[in-house]
Amino acid sequence: MTLRSSVVLNRLLAKVRVRHLQALARLAELGNVNRAAQAMGMTQPAVTLLLADLERLMEAPLFVRHARGVTPTPLARELLPLVRQMLGRLEESAELVASRLDHQQGTVRVATTAAGANGLLAQVLPGFLAAHPQVQVLVNEVDILAVSASIDTGSADLVFCRQPAVVPQGWRFAPCQDDRFVVACGLQHPLARRKRLALADLEHATWLPNAMGSAARDRYEQLLQQQGWTPRTCQIVTRISPLTWTLLDTRPLLALVPFSVLRPWVERGQLKVLPLPLDLPFEPLGVLRPAEGLGPAGERLVAYVLEAAGEWR
Repeated sequence: MTLRSSVVLNRLLAKVRVRHLQALARLAELGNVNRAAQAMGMTQPAVTLLLADLERLMEAPLFVRHARGVTPTPLARELLPLVRQMLGRLEESAELVASRLDHQQGTVRVATTAAGANGLLAQVLPGFLAAHPQVQVLVNEVDILAVSASIDTGSADLVFCRQPAVVPQGWRFAPCQDDRFVVACGLQHPLARRKRLALADLEHATWLPNAMGSAARDRYEQLLQQQGWTPRTCQIVTRISPLTWTLLDTRPLLALVPFSVLRPWVERGQLKVLPLPLDLPFEPLGVLRPAEGLGPAGERLVAYVLEAAGEWR
């Protein structure tokens, strides 16, 4: 007989506790009942009982037992992202409750892309926390493709990112900082000491290529086509900013990157922007906020960021 989704839902609502979800997540992460029990501060029989409860409610196995431990079944692997999301939201709720009990002025949940973190938040959060020490800011970095998901799931009060092609319904975008593409290198690169450069000086350089599908890769390909170059390239391709900066710092490489992402490393004197006659503007950075219903903590952060943006311009 087919098990209806309504039956499963009623069972879960009536029987499942947070411990069941924790057991599922820990078993998948650690692959061993004993280690999962230790991580949860429980006994091994107690965790085994939690798993048996879940499998009985689902009427399906969630893990395959073997000599070395347990392996999640296809059903468990499909459930895990949802379970981890629920546990994450519970953690956020605990932070929110704790902040209220601690007489703080509220909590604001921020999702940010790498550009938003480096180009905006790194500049404003130190001053904001000094001005509003009782406001708690929970910051999570997301990929640009996950911005809509952060809004749709309600997991973020504000999103710091580039201006989107389409602003989600019920939200609005406030631009804060213009951006542009620059050519960057480490301080030991032979071109780093030059006070003036022409594009022709880059023809024989070795480049760190951007990830396929990124805006930086598109601009990089356009630059190569315009100049007629066939450059030497590094065999590492990554979207991970710290890895990019480490490679530039330790190898004689060039990279075409948005200045906003690079800015903290340039200001700390760790990387160099080459003085080139380039005019490659990029979409501005700013903040996505709900048109209505933003809490007091969020309003304070938005106002502070916009005030700082006015000073930058």
